[in-house]
Amino acid sequence: MELRTLVYISRATGNVGSPLNVYAWVAGFNPLVALLKIKSNEILVDIAKTSHFLKISEDVAAMGKLFYGIHALEKSIKVRKEIIALSQDKVNYGTSRNEQGTLDPLQVRIWNNNLRGAQIKLKSLENEREQKIAELKMLMGYPHDFHLPLDTRDAANQILNGFNGQPITFADIQGGNLSLKIAAKREQVQSNLVTGSYVALIPRPSLVMEQIDNQVDRTSGFNFALGVEYTVWDGFKRVREIKRQKMIAEQLKLDRNDMSSKLYGQFKRLRGGLELSGERETFVREQAKLAELSEERALTDYKSGAIPYDLYVDRRIEKVEAHLDSISGPQERVFDLIDLATLAGGLNKYNARIAY
Repeated sequence: MELRTLVYISRATGNVGSPLNVYAWVAGFNPLVALLKIKSNEILVDIAKTSHFLKISEDVAAMGKLFYGIHALEKSIKVRKEIIALSQDKVNYGTSRNEQGTLDPLQVRIWNNNLRGAQIKLKSLENEREQKIAELKMLMGYPHDFHLPLDTRDAANQILNGFNGQPITFADIQGGNLSLKIAAKREQVQSNLVTGSYVALIPRPSLVMEQIDNQVDRTSGFNFALGVEYTVWDGFKRVREIKRQKMIAEQLKLDRNDMSSKLYGQFKRLRGGLELSGERETFVREQAKLAELSEERALTDYKSGAIPYDLYVDRRIEKVEAHLDSISGPQERVFDLIDLATLAGGLNKYNARIAY
């Protein structure tokens, strides 16, 4: 409803009365269409909120992966330093034997080059850690030169809070996935548009309230009228609009079903990965245990003079490298659990310390 005011600077000859004219005007108002617009706008607000939470959920998942990745790198760096110390010990042993003339100089060069390779791998891990810390600071909104203190002890529990993924079913994902919720809300908006295209076929109410004082060709006074407006012919434009809106609604439904199918594929992949991770971690632990037993046997053989010192050091390095391999197993499992929780609505649903 509009309130219109007019001040007549110049009026026709013979016009009498005040130069000011005020009247109410209602044009093209359809209460059914207005109601559909209000409902659609409410859904659009919900879509905006859900999209915001989806972005936060994705960033929190990325932060969790970066945090655990930093934790894994710190453990790997520690193990690499042990390997370097053992390799240096082996080089020192070889240098001493070479000076005594009991070891081929070529062998010493090989051991020394292996030491350099281990040092390069350590620097690579340290650079990767700094890169991940920089990415984490960027996600958290800190400047690149900000010192970010991190306590990565018990990193998996800090991120997951004991979440193991077992209670999650695909029904939980269908009910909690934020992208799927957005798709469903878009279908609701489109459903309102379909209804609105049908509403365009029915007559529209019309309301007239006017005070006539300044027109010579009409009777002066207040007029009030109610009626309906109806478009008799528009070249079937409204009928075609119904078909168009229905086709869009059908496409949105197909898109949502396709998204649901993709989510099911991701769910099955993550489930399979989690089941396999248990077997993989068992295998890696057994490998580490075997490496420890091999190192113990090598120590006994070295003390008895059955093997030289360099072979004993090799068994020690193999034991440490076996522990290095055991770091990657839990990381894959943690990443799969983060992805599973994100699919089901976000990490905040399974870790009360993560709130947004």
